[in-house]
Amino acid sequence: MFIVRIQYFYTLNDIDASIQKNIEQIFLLNNYQRRLFKRFISDFMMKTDAIFNINALKMLLFVTVNVINMTMIFSACFSFVISEFEETFNFFIQCMHEELFNDCLFSRVIIVDQSKKLMTSLFIFMFKIQLQLCN
Repeated sequence: MFIVRIQYFYTLNDIDASIQKNIEQIFLLNNYQRRLFKRFISDFMMKTDAIFNINALKMLLFVTVNVINMTMIFSACFSFVISEFEETFNFFIQCMHEELFNDCLFSRVIIVDQSKKLMTSLFIFMFKIQLQLCN
């Protein structure tokens, strides 16, 4: 069974009424990926990266992966994104937390590319979670 979450972008008119609804981001994973994630990634290591120009629509693909052993990797979750904004990273991280980390520990090591928006989103989200755990 696939788990799909969608973030929409609404175009508003002069009186702030919605006139158009566009898909901004699609987050997806399946239950098998979830089981692998909780077994191998939580409390260990995950790598998150954005891949450009992978489809005809020129959408970004966010991917989180982990290495099972020296010869195999698996993908934990995917997200197709229209543009690389901080809000899209926030949505991706929020979905990962709610769908994957909700009943297990965070990864001890998080590897990301040089995207400052992704690093900022991860730092802010992890800080908020730590504050919630301490209170």
